[in-house]
Amino acid sequence: MRSGGLPVLCTDTDALVPLRKVWSFFDTAARHEDPTLGWLVGAHVGDHNLNAGLRRKLEGAPTLFQALHELVRLVGLEASDIHLGIRERRDDIMVFAHYPGMRGLPGFEVAQPYQLGVIIDLARHFLGRHWDPGEIGIETSRVPAVAQEYFPGSRILSDQATGYITVPRSCLHHAGPAARSNDGEAETPVPVKDLDYPDRLRAVLRSYLSERYLTEQIAANLMETSVRTLTRRLSEHNVRYGALIDELRFTTAKEQLRDTDQRIMDIAQSVGFEDQAHFTRMFRRIGGLSPREFRRAVWN
Repeated sequence: MRSGGLPVLCTDTDALVPLRKVWSFFDTAARHEDPTLGWLVGAHVGDHNLNAGLRRKLEGAPTLFQALHELVRLVGLEASDIHLGIRERRDDIMVFAHYPGMRGLPGFEVAQPYQLGVIIDLARHFLGRHWDPGEIGIETSRVPAVAQEYFPGSRILSDQATGYITVPRSCLHHAGPAARSNDGEAETPVPVKDLDYPDRLRAVLRSYLSERYLTEQIAANLMETSVRTLTRRLSEHNVRYGALIDELRFTTAKEQLRDTDQRIMDIAQSVGFEDQAHFTRMFRRIGGLSPREFRRAVWN
């Protein structure tokens, strides 16, 4: 590390070092130890790629689709070198990572698995630890055999414009651990006295979702408090009232689409939408697929 110009025995976890120096260190280590080092280490540390702070921010998302969009947003705020994005296709989405103008630099081939590892780990947080992407794209010309070992269910393509993974649309609606209790997926009910403030508010508002304009004032009245106090209490949990209502409408509609054969228009009205098109836009924005596509995915 010293010969590569990197800090030695650095105790500051927020220290910044030049990306090219880090990549050069990876390249040297790979040439001396194992040319597949990036894939091996990426697979080994995959479960730990999401640090605790980032994981807390993402696992609160109501769906995998929303969590991926939040990851893209946070990376855009924190990192100027990497371009992370989502490209929507008919049956799936591509989540891609790209370092513009840096392809071919020493260490790039080793570093790319780290980019993909973070995305795959986030998806597995919602879909299960053994989930594999349908397709993985890498920018380099060679696909190491070890990559196919670690992702046996994936088709891996080389010489791609970006590194990416694909996630089927039928998977995007899945909730993470923090949201499952609000998504009808909890194995045992949580006693009301043990719910936090946002969950108590969700429990109260659930019976009033058919009201089209469920304002903060109405919610505050139901909780026997002021709008200011309600907003402050939600803020303590990093929750916005508008997002809470949207997510509650989504998860309630999702349960009805999955468990009943009600018409989609009737379900839309039961969660506060007079117009099915507006309901469909809300459902797709949060879940990544339309109500009809969701019902087809869970019934087939």
